[in-house]
Amino acid sequence: MAEELKLKYRATHIFDDLGNDFFATEPPKDCDLMISNPPFSEQNRIIERSSELVEANKIKSFALLLPLATLETEKRANMFQKYEDKLAILIFKKRIKFLGHTQSFNRGCCWVCYNIPALREQPIKWV
Repeated sequence: MAEELKLKYRATHIFDDLGNDFFATEPPKDCDLMISNPPFSEQNRIIERSSELVEANKIKSFALLLPLATLETEKRANMFQKYEDKLAILIFKKRIKFLGHTQSFNRGCCWVCYNIPALREQPIKWV
């Protein structure tokens, strides 16, 4: 889809065959949006790293696909709360299917989005 939309992007992963590591790889210069479907077991570190990239002005916005349970803990609530004026949460009405899986994932998921102007008018939305 990115090619169809003529988007310039760079894909990195925590572990990939190119040696990229999300926690060490710097985003491209003038990065507008970081989109991630992070391993749920690493969600605290991913949220912290995403916040660091925002604070260092290395990215302007992010969208993280996370389990709904991410919103339940005090630690993660505190991480997100400092950005609440620019956060939006998109909640799936149904369980989603991940590519390569034949069944729905057995957890509710949501997109936690930071600083995406089109989402500001309705910061909590069911999709």
